[in-house]
Amino acid sequence: MKQLMRKLAIFGIAMFVVLPASWSGEFNYASYTKTTFQNIIAEQQNHSHDQAEAKKYADYIQLECRVSKYRVPCCYSNIRRPLSEKKKNVITLWMETLKIDPNLASLYQQEIQVTEGTRVHWIPIQEQLFPFINQELVKNDTIELFIILIGKVESEFVFIATEFAKPVSPAKNSIQVTACTR
Repeated sequence: MKQLMRKLAIFGIAMFVVLPASWSGEFNYASYTKTTFQNIIAEQQNHSHDQAEAKKYADYIQLECRVSKYRVPCCYSNIRRPLSEKKKNVITLWMETLKIDPNLASLYQQEIQVTEGTRVHWIPIQEQLFPFINQELVKNDTIELFIILIGKVESEFVFIATEFAKPVSPAKNSIQVTACTR
């Protein structure tokens, strides 16, 4: 019974983390830590397996078993591509590991290219966000991506985006003003 309750608790927590909004329709912006891709990657590399060891294996996959949610500023490039099978598999495995319905992995079919300084990152993003991206963003817009680190495939960190927002001026006082219509 105790194990069943634990599984149900983990499932419940995971559902609220992966889905972009709770039943009330509000996104929990405050649950995401503001940082940079550079800081996330540096921290993870300090805790990851040896990089040289990872390169020995062509299909090396590392999954995050904790849910690390971040809010990162970046530059939108307006470039998209279909998600690779490797990344699709990592997303599905991550969801299965955390007892999240693996069918939710189908929300991620494409990734967008963003930059932070001179570094390029490809981020899988939920399909239902693309109509809003098409309406709200143009090439070279500064945006904030709300992402979850799910693991690593070979030497590439894999994040999934659950939301985005254009930073608003201090006069507007809240990032939620931009994204509240989604």
